[in-house]
Amino acid sequence: MLHLAQAAVAFALLIGLPVVLEPPATEEGMLAAAFGAVFLAALAAHGVVGYVRSRKPKSYPDSIMPPVEPPKP
Repeated sequence: MLHLAQAAVAFALLIGLPVVLEPPATEEGMLAAAFGAVFLAALAAHGVVGYVRSRKPKSYPDSIMPPVEPPKP
């Protein structure tokens, strides 16, 4: 559930910050805003991927593999 919360907060900031804040006036501000947007998008993707991976059932190769036969002389 922590992964979904991380993704939700990142998406909310990514959508909400441009609505609340005024656009940057300088080129450095534009670069910082672009870096922040890329960082929030990566954080949201990390949260979604983490949630999907945590829901995948674990596999144990030892129980799937056939027993090893000793080599014949």
